[in-house]
Amino acid sequence: MRKRVILALAAVLPLTGVATLAGASQAAADPTKSRVVVQGTVEDCEDDTAPLQVTIETKKDEVGVDSKPRVEDEGKYKVTFKNIPKNGVKATATVECEEDSYSTSLTIKRPPGTKLTQTFNIEP
Repeated sequence: MRKRVILALAAVLPLTGVATLAGASQAAADPTKSRVVVQGTVEDCEDDTAPLQVTIETKKDEVGVDSKPRVEDEGKYKVTFKNIPKNGVKATATVECEEDSYSTSLTIKRPPGTKLTQTFNIEP
């Protein structure tokens, strides 16, 4: 039984890695709901300090913010949006540091067959 579990995990893990890479450039959620949770990791700032806050603003003027302690201590963030249109929306994620900040663009979408939560890792 133990060998079967290990073999099953060995077969599934490469597939999950591909799915993670495919979702890295856009955020997605359940196509029947307008609620989307965007989460992921956030890299340290260019001056090697921990980030203080992650802000994601959509082109539809919806803003989500995650700050201490999760961002600063763990390098993780989680932001919930309530009004993502069916065809998706472009957004900008900004990581604020003590002395500087960095930003990246992303698209939050609700394509068919996806979950409520999508991972997007932010780096400078």
